[in-house]
Amino acid sequence: MNTKNIVAIGLAAALCGCSALQQTSSQPQTTPTASPSTSATAGNVQQSTSTADGRSIQKIQAGKIEGEIIGTPAKNSKFAKVRIGMGQKQVEDLIGAPNDSHSYTTGKAFIPFYFGKDAYRVETFYKKEGSLTFQGGGITGTSGVLIRVSVDTTADGYAHNGQ
Repeated sequence: MNTKNIVAIGLAAALCGCSALQQTSSQPQTTPTASPSTSATAGNVQQSTSTADGRSIQKIQAGKIEGEIIGTPAKNSKFAKVRIGMGQKQVEDLIGAPNDSHSYTTGKAFIPFYFGKDAYRVETFYKKEGSLTFQGGGITGTSGVLIRVSVDTTADGYAHNGQ
């Protein structure tokens, strides 16, 4: 075989692999759903587990958005007003600006020809509330969509190295 054929076969295999990867990740979830149990849910609770420190983790499906709520927001807290799937600007208009935030890339940012919205994330921190994570924001300059609520009533409201 000559070099051109080897390169063509390698590129074809890589494109097929990327295509198969995107197709399997976009398959709908078939997990049975239950009714929401906290006010921070806007969709269906698909799975409930707990963390090592005893906080509950609820996997939420809100339309096409998959999210999670770690812990349980207090009845009258800021986080009790937010819903998985809300836009970042909408959340800030509702509960106010965060004390701190940081953005980062996910591993998907390094997949060739990946044009999905989960390549960048923004995490915002609220004092005595915890943190909110949005997918899609970052270097794109667009407002992200809320995918994670992490309740921590002891939070100081700032991002810390090593998180």
